[in-house]
Amino acid sequence: MTSNADIVVMSSKGQVVVPKGVRNAVDADIGTQFVVFGSGSTIILRKIEVPSFSQKELEKMVAQSEKKLKQAGFVTEQSRRNLVEEAIAQTRKR
Repeated sequence: MTSNADIVVMSSKGQVVVPKGVRNAVDADIGTQFVVFGSGSTIILRKIEVPSFSQKELEKMVAQSEKKLKQAGFVTEQSRRNLVEEAIAQTRKR
């Protein structure tokens, strides 16, 4: 791994420009998010890697979460809507 170092100056607004060589080295582009750590005279920027999921994977995670919430006694918005629709349907049958 090649190390890139450069000297930068902070603006009056607290902004610094990450040098192009460093941006390229970490594959950072417009909109890239970083978490910032600071201690003593050290500041560290760490790029946040946002995981990507397929629609199927997201639906599976939502279903698993809803199942766990239901087991814990929580009612999801969708199950609440279903309960309301069932109650309305039963009332209309009377």
